[in-house]
Amino acid sequence: MSIAISPSISDRLPATVKTALAKMPDEQQLLFEDEYKRKSKSSGLLTALAILFPIQLFLLGKTGLGIAFIITLGGMGVWWIIEWFITPKRVKSFNDDVATRLLTEMKIMHS
Repeated sequence: MSIAISPSISDRLPATVKTALAKMPDEQQLLFEDEYKRKSKSSGLLTALAILFPIQLFLLGKTGLGIAFIITLGGMGVWWIIEWFITPKRVKSFNDDVATRLLTEMKIMHS
C-alpha cells in the first residue's frame, strides 16, 4: 500500500509512523491525518509565543518546566532567549509523540 495522507503532513512524520501508515487502509490513514492535524502544534506559532508571551511550555504539556520558567523569570532572561531556539525542537518532539500515540491508539482500536 501507499501513503494516502498529504505530503505536507507525511514529511513531518517519523519514519516508523510512515511505515506503519503505509500498511493501513486509506480510510484509516485519512482518519489519522485529521486527528494529527487537530492534536499537533505549529512550530512557528509556538516560537512566536516563546518570544512574545512565553507560555509554550504549558502548551506542550511541560507544566513543571513552565512553572520553573515563571518563578525564575525566564532564568533572568537567559533561559527566555534560549527558548527561542529550543522551541522548534520541542514542538517537533511533541508532534512526533502525538503521531506515535495516535498510531498506537488506532492499532489498538482496530485490532
